[in-house]
Amino acid sequence: MVHAQECPLSGHAMRHVFSEQVLGKHTVAYFQCAACGLLTTEKPYWLDAAYQHAIALCDTGVLTRCIHNRCRVEPILARLFGCQGRFLDLGGGYGVLTRLLRDIGIDCYHVDKYCQNLFAKPFEPGPDFHAQALFAFEVLEHLERPLEFIRDAFRAYACQTLIFSTSAYEGPPPDRDWPYYAFSSGQHITFYQTRTLQTLAQKLGCRYLALGKDLHLVTNRPLSRGTRFLLGNRRACRCYGRYVRASRGDVSLTWDDHLRLR
Repeated sequence: MVHAQECPLSGHAMRHVFSEQVLGKHTVAYFQCAACGLLTTEKPYWLDAAYQHAIALCDTGVLTRCIHNRCRVEPILARLFGCQGRFLDLGGGYGVLTRLLRDIGIDCYHVDKYCQNLFAKPFEPGPDFHAQALFAFEVLEHLERPLEFIRDAFRAYACQTLIFSTSAYEGPPPDRDWPYYAFSSGQHITFYQTRTLQTLAQKLGCRYLALGKDLHLVTNRPLSRGTRFLLGNRRACRCYGRYVRASRGDVSLTWDDHLRLR
């Protein structure tokens, strides 16, 4: 029997839309909220088994994504912050993105309580750490209560800007062959529409801007029309990114980090 459940974002009752095998053995119910579009599983009792490996063994694209995200993040940080200040990668996995950003002169730090930090071990936030912006790449789909996660992070790091990735869907739930469900790994439990992310931003007292099909910005900073166009238009942002890369040149923290750690 499938029991009704409440949307963790809107508080409205959710409708059961389908059930599917997760991890090859658990029959899991999926629910959708008509008010905000959030799609989520029943309470995820299988997560201990799903996270025997923090990074799913079938996730062969993790390094390619980090390289790609470094290129996508640089022009955003240049436009909003002049690449100045400190930044924090939430759920940063092995620390690859943090290291890549430090290698192009961006003072980035890393936190992930579920995964071993291999590449950015010394660059973790202390008790009084404040950030200009937070990153959450491929994180929100893993969260049972995303609003609380982001609100707690904003409070902890005195920051109200989040740059994050997640594949948004529109309309009814995607067909079962949508790879983002990740039924075989069991780690993806929450899925978003654009209007879901707009609702999320409103509840945080922030603005939402789609930066691409799977890249998003939630911030309390004012966004001019020019900034919204530049960051929200893929072609314009790509051109701006090439300009930023050329104008910033070979700035890097690689050698400074080496000397500091030695």
